[in-house]
Amino acid sequence: MPKSQVVTPEKAFEKGFIHFEDIPVCQYNKTLKEELKIYSKDDLIRIYRDMRIIREFETMLNEVKTKSEYQGIPYNNPGPAHLSIGQEASAVGEAYSLDINDLTFGSHRSHGEILSKGLSSIHKLDDNELYDIMKEFLGGNILSIVEKHMPANGNIKELAINFLLYGALAEIFARTTGFNKGLGGSMHAFFIPFGIMPNNAIVGGSGPIALGAALYKRSNRKKGIVIANSGDGACGRGPVLEAFNFASMDQITKLWDNGSGIGMPILFNVFNNHYGMGGQTRGETMGYDMVARLGAGFNPEMMHAERVNGYDPLAVIDAVSRKKQLLLDGKGPALLDVVTYRVSGHSPSDSDSYRTPEEKEIWINADPIKAYREKLVLGGVASEDDFNAIDESIISRMMSVMKLAINDEISPRMDLNKDPDAIS
Repeated sequence: MPKSQVVTPEKAFEKGFIHFEDIPVCQYNKTLKEELKIYSKDDLIRIYRDMRIIREFETMLNEVKTKSEYQGIPYNNPGPAHLSIGQEASAVGEAYSLDINDLTFGSHRSHGEILSKGLSSIHKLDDNELYDIMKEFLGGNILSIVEKHMPANGNIKELAINFLLYGALAEIFARTTGFNKGLGGSMHAFFIPFGIMPNNAIVGGSGPIALGAALYKRSNRKKGIVIANSGDGACGRGPVLEAFNFASMDQITKLWDNGSGIGMPILFNVFNNHYGMGGQTRGETMGYDMVARLGAGFNPEMMHAERVNGYDPLAVIDAVSRKKQLLLDGKGPALLDVVTYRVSGHSPSDSDSYRTPEEKEIWINADPIKAYREKLVLGGVASEDDFNAIDESIISRMMSVMKLAINDEISPRMDLNKDPDAIS
């Protein structure tokens, strides 16, 4: 401990008050006219496409689990499927302003997080960088499969989307051609070249793990920030709260590097979908009322906490972009309370006995993808026909990806594989 920081009775017993600042709650209020000055038409449509890809990917997984088929394609997947249907705007909004130097560690239900970060990376990388990443990953094995069976007519970015979807799905289906050779599965999938770090089957497990990555970046002056994703149910977990505390320690800004004032470059991003496994966090299992309030307990800056509407992708983009800049300026850590909802159960076997059908129906009707689409149609950004064409293209692509991922000759099952090099 530093002997330079002398503790005296005079200072310890000094009279005064602890003051708190206001924590912003769902303050984003830009009009579409204002947003069109920030985003191009292509940007706005791409945001829709990314949300729609995630929705279709998880719809496919849900139907495989509950009906043993998707679009007439039969398949049975015995593995887990912790889905985030309803949370797509939050995931796409988070990933929009990130690049491959920014590391994201997944929550308990991270398919959407993986896909959104991957799609964002594909958009930002130039074709040569993108192709080199695919060619070098696992000796180009996944790339060769996708190039042969889903070639995309020479469009490298479209090829990369096929690569992302196939690599992720093959991993979830425990195929040796998956991103992690089928060894990680649904709950431990990752793709490090895009800054997509492992998700975690332990609730809140990414909190302290992501903190370690942030400590590495802070100590070695590495580019980018780190995001620790979790759900609101994880906010009662000791390791998550310990990560908040460690990231906020005074010594980081006041003692390290001769008191440089540079904080930890980590954003604790909470996908607040209102429920843990079977308990409602707000009003039942937690006492903070709003997750953002937790920031007040860890440092005078209240971790720059903010609560944001996670059903509006542009509101999330705005918040994450501001927090990223704050972290790059050395003012971390930060906390985001992203309000969303999972209309899917905790898993496909969840009976949903802890919430009413009426409540679910209200949130289903507030569907962020539908609302965003209606906003762009009413604003003249795109037509219903434009969006219908996007939807049809995504469904067709998903069917092709699934057929490829369940083809035993092209995508061998990890548990039946006889080639020791495939899992070495």
